[in-house]
Amino acid sequence: MKIAAMMPVVLGVLKNPITIISAAVIILYLNFVFFVARYVKKPAKPKKKKAPKAAPPKKEAEKKEGEGEGTEDAGGEK
Repeated sequence: MKIAAMMPVVLGVLKNPITIISAAVIILYLNFVFFVARYVKKPAKPKKKKAPKAAPPKKEAEKKEGEGEGTEDAGGEK
């Protein structure tokens, strides 16, 4: 059989929708299989431990009245 005589048969097979769909499904399946075979799970990132919130500074409730008044640091102008 000559190549010229086989060409219409080969083109008829390649143009068949079933052949095209089957080839596409096989290609997608192989891509998925190779993806799964090469997949490497990324190492888990260590979670940052939250530092405990700093407690607000305690105000001294036992301050005597008049203590700290009259100094430059008491909020007056310098």
